[in-house]
Amino acid sequence: MSAATPARILNSRIMNAQSDGVLADTIKHHVGEFDAIQVSMAVSNLAKLTARRGARTLRKNQRDSVLLLLEERLRGFRRNIRARNVANLLWSYAKLGYDGNHSIVHYLSDQVPRVVNDFDPQNLANTVWAWATMRHQPSAAALAALERRMLACVDNFKPQTLANTAWAWATMRHQPSAKVLVALERRMLACVDDFKPQELANTVWAWATMRHKPSAEVLAALERRTLACVDDFKPQALANTVWAWATMGHKPSAQVLAALERRMLVCVDDFDPQHLANTVWAWATMRHQPSAPALVALERRMLACVDDFNPQHLANTVWACATMRHQPSAKVLAALERRILACVDNCIPQNLTNTVWAWATMGHKPSARALAALERRILACVDDFKPQDVANTVWAWATMRHQPSARALAALERHVLACVDDFKPQHLANTVWAWATMRHKPSARALAALERRILACVDDFKPQDVANTVWAWATMRHQPSARALAALERHVLACVDDFDPQALANTVWAWATMRHQPSAHVLAALERRMLACFDDFIPQDLANTVWAWATMRHQPSAAELAALERRMLACVDDFNSQALANTVWAWATMGHQPSARALAAFERRMLACVDDFEPQALANTVWAIAMLMNNIEGDKITIDQDVLDQLLRRLEHAAQLRSLDVKVYWQIFHTHHLLSDRFKPSAALLDQAREAWAKQLNSSSSQSSLEKEVAACLDRLSITYDVEALTEDGMHRIDMLARGRTDDGGERLLAIECDGPSHFFQASDGTYRIDGSTYARNCDLRKLGLDVLCVAGHEWIRLTKDERDAYLSSELQERGIVV
Repeated sequence: MSAATPARILNSRIMNAQSDGVLADTIKHHVGEFDAIQVSMAVSNLAKLTARRGARTLRKNQRDSVLLLLEERLRGFRRNIRARNVANLLWSYAKLGYDGNHSIVHYLSDQVPRVVNDFDPQNLANTVWAWATMRHQPSAAALAALERRMLACVDNFKPQTLANTAWAWATMRHQPSAKVLVALERRMLACVDDFKPQELANTVWAWATMRHKPSAEVLAALERRTLACVDDFKPQALANTVWAWATMGHKPSAQVLAALERRMLVCVDDFDPQHLANTVWAWATMRHQPSAPALVALERRMLACVDDFNPQHLANTVWACATMRHQPSAKVLAALERRILACVDNCIPQNLTNTVWAWATMGHKPSARALAALERRILACVDDFKPQDVANTVWAWATMRHQPSARALAALERHVLACVDDFKPQHLANTVWAWATMRHKPSARALAALERRILACVDDFKPQDVANTVWAWATMRHQPSARALAALERHVLACVDDFDPQALANTVWAWATMRHQPSAHVLAALERRMLACFDDFIPQDLANTVWAWATMRHQPSAAELAALERRMLACVDDFNSQALANTVWAWATMGHQPSARALAAFERRMLACVDDFEPQALANTVWAIAMLMNNIEGDKITIDQDVLDQLLRRLEHAAQLRSLDVKVYWQIFHTHHLLSDRFKPSAALLDQAREAWAKQLNSSSSQSSLEKEVAACLDRLSITYDVEALTEDGMHRIDMLARGRTDDGGERLLAIECDGPSHFFQASDGTYRIDGSTYARNCDLRKLGLDVLCVAGHEWIRLTKDERDAYLSSELQERGIVV
């Protein structure tokens, strides 16, 4: 039996081996003589030599057999392994690429609680670094013991041990105690001036990954140190630092951001795809607008390495550009599209949604091929979509005017039903807004499910969510339940002071389109809010608002109408033809007399864009002008003849193209009736209009309950009458033409009109006034020599039978008719 080799000679052979092959020979011949320290030395040096290119001579299987010999020897020492050796061995196995579930890793990790009190800071850092690198999940006891020991010796931690420890915990998804984090922060403040760029970056990356926001004092110290050594930052350190700040919701000083940008410009050509994507994502998240040279440099680098971008890099990059309102060059967008096509099958739902959301936000319409590929991928993974993914996807399609396939829409609807209870208000609002914008009518089941969810979370809706939801319902011709409408009204009252002009206008437009009459309380609150922000209304908002009021028969206050006019005058040159038509139609319908100045401004604008008017807008405009000129009490309104002539010219052209519907013909004939020679269509157009008017007058209509009740009352009073009597000029049918006797035995004709809700406007204070059309009708009948009695439905309904008889008797007697 050969004599044992002296320990100092073994130590020398282990430590001074110049290649892994030489070291392997020593291990094979003497492993049985190794103590725990020598096993640790051997494993450690083997890890270092394996990593050194010129010193690596063993094949993997040869190295594995040597490591197995060392493992077997190590297990024989049981509880005789010292603290430093435990830490060094774990670090070495991590360097050698061991898996965290390897038996020797578990064996050593189980020793940690026993030896932890002898760990120095380097041992602690090496141990957690090794666990993180090998993806080993230590026991709760081991982690707790390490934390306890760290608290005892934290004041001896150096920057690298601090950074490595924090990095390891973050990588392991371990959340250390608040006490430990505070201790690390305190130590960091004490030695921050010794931190190197990589240590700074790893530390803030770790905090961000652990969702830990350090104190303002610590963040300020880190920023100060970053400025001091920024010129030594490498691309990864730059990217990790800004990513971390953005993730923890911290926006550094302008000086720091400028310094990092300057450094980025120096080394941008060394950025890899992840560095690029993380950097722009961070800038966008912290609402930082980088300089034009920085963005140009990043774009240039993207083009150079775009083929190495993975789906996450692509999605984060386009999302960031859209969020920063940066429009990449056409060349960059094309390259990103090409790369997306190459790796679309590896996209997860969030990649897909962020990409289409970004394209839509930056106003970019990708190629049909790219959209088709994304749709195909969406269909493959739709069941993994979260509510936000669904909402962002349909919102993006709608915004970029893309009509997805029926199959894609059906798949998304099906998924909406599966996860509707997890939808937040914005998801709900964006989804129905998108469907409406795409002219897609979802199934009744889907709409019912969304309504149910809306009711469950309505109190969390923001004004924009409310407005988008009711706008969408109105646009897709969906009539929500009374309960849903009432809940939204109630919420409008709660947050009305946060509504912006577009939300106000869209809300009242939607209610009007749905024929929904909100409460007087809600309308008064909306009016009050409008008065506070009218100066921010754009023409579309103004026109939609007055159109809505007129359509829902709401009489706004004089202050409201005056404020609207004032704002219209300020932006009249931005009104389009539809906005002009809707505004004057609304004024005429509600019987409002605009100022001469407002009308003059509208006339000027009409002449400027007359060729843009659609047939219905033309008809609404000429009808409104006629009503305004004839139906308003007080000063008469004058209109430039050129305006009427130009509008008529356009109507004649539309008639020749056979693009007029029957309602337009009615309006043309009524306008001619009111304006006579000032609005004189061609003989052919006038004949068509007269025929259409006569046809609608002669169409049969059933008596309303109000008409029947008034007729019954006349019968009781023995008054004879004709029902649906046609006037001599053929313009009107009178509900009842009463023929009463006078005291001198003569006959007196009385036109009785039974006016229901559609003939009145109601103000927020509950008062009523007749609308413009009803006023014009009454004027026409009086010009024909008829006395007119208007029976208001809202007053009649409150009377008893005897009171109704007494009311009619009194009205007839006042007009000289014997009862």
